[in-house]
Amino acid sequence: MLLLAAMACGFGRAEAASVGACEHLDRISFLAEGPRAFSNGKIRVALVDTDGEPVSGSVHVLVFIPEESIGTRCFAISRTSASDGGSALGFYEVAWARLKASYDAERGLLIVLPYSLYDGSGGRPAGDLRIRIDLRGEGSVRLE
Repeated sequence: MLLLAAMACGFGRAEAASVGACEHLDRISFLAEGPRAFSNGKIRVALVDTDGEPVSGSVHVLVFIPEESIGTRCFAISRTSASDGGSALGFYEVAWARLKASYDAERGLLIVLPYSLYDGSGGRPAGDLRIRIDLRGEGSVRLE
């Protein structure tokens, strides 16, 4: 019963996050942590920070998966994705050292990362990013 109440309140899952295009976030100068490789190097995950701008959300998670043709597709996990030419808004902090990964043959790789949101004076824990990466078919990156 307590677990159901916690889930209804949003604990343990992403409060606000989206998957979008990497746009300008895939610059090496933004690399804060990573990359970490999974699935024999086919999946790479990195943490980027846009130099503290904006202070309320400069941290993003990038996921790179193989593209059907030669190349790599990049997905940005942000609080809000870039749209209509605007910039993506990231997280205040992502606990990269606490990254957990597990694999399910039916669903793909699951990456779990705790994150914080800005509360005016610093960060407040907000939940866990649960990023599902499936390489079957064209490949997909989604949030659970």
